[in-house]
Amino acid sequence: MDILIELTYAAIVFAAFRIFKIPVNKWTVTSACLGGVFVVGGIFLTMAYYHPYTPNARIYFRTTPIIPQVRGWVTEVPVKSNTPLKAGDVLFKIDPTPFQAKVDELKAKLALAKDRLAESRKLFEAKAGSKYDVERYRSEVDGTKGELARAEFDLKSTVVRAPTDGFVTQIRLYPGMMAVPFPFQPVMTFVPAQEPLLVAGFKQNPLQNIRAGDKAEVIFPALPGRAFRGKVMKILPAMAEGQLTPEGRLVSITEELEAGRVPVLIEMTDDLSQYELPMGSSAAVAVYSKRMDFLAPIRQILLRMMSWKNIVCFEVL
Repeated sequence: MDILIELTYAAIVFAAFRIFKIPVNKWTVTSACLGGVFVVGGIFLTMAYYHPYTPNARIYFRTTPIIPQVRGWVTEVPVKSNTPLKAGDVLFKIDPTPFQAKVDELKAKLALAKDRLAESRKLFEAKAGSKYDVERYRSEVDGTKGELARAEFDLKSTVVRAPTDGFVTQIRLYPGMMAVPFPFQPVMTFVPAQEPLLVAGFKQNPLQNIRAGDKAEVIFPALPGRAFRGKVMKILPAMAEGQLTPEGRLVSITEELEAGRVPVLIEMTDDLSQYELPMGSSAAVAVYSKRMDFLAPIRQILLRMMSWKNIVCFEVL
């Protein structure tokens, strides 16, 4: 695009020299060249400020790590990768034998405790027993009920179900493996049914010219030669570069800090459902502000040229 503008300027200068009979010497040629630098440079700087572009954009999506509540051998994995699921569908099952045995044991213990409580009450009413025995057996009944509730919860947890509508991707869990309730090592990755988020990272210079509702256009390397319409949904109020986490050291600014890019949410207005566009795909985004709108066509042409370039710019093995 910059070459096209430069060639257009050169053609205009050449025509001006011919039509107006401008003498060709070091002064006129130098003036024309310097004028081109200022004109073309001014166009690009103004366009970049009022109609910013970024190649740093991506389709983000949320995931839910699936971590079992109990430890045990996996006996069944009925789900398939990338198959739609409803909330409550079975993801996998853990051998329930030890948990069922614990429930049966506590049920028998509870029944015995209830019989002892009933007998102690009869003896107390007949003044042949003490109130202490009644309270002791009541406490035993209550404690056993709590243990039984926990054991029944563990037994129920041997069947792991989908938390919401969605799908499981890249399944690597198979029967015979050991499932362990370890928070930092999920056994499955569940993708809830959701609208993916297109987040674009813009430099901070043109930030004041980006507003919610501004028109935007998006190109994807996966869809070369196409540009899709969208709009700015919102500008996220925080950047990762400024995040402070709890630690024992104070903030140090002895080194040059990375500027960081401003995350901007883009809502697609064109329908992309007909295209095979995986979540996580990269993108490039241009935003068109309402100011200096006569320069917007230049950005639109440049964006489409970048999209067409994706057809020929790829790795050849």
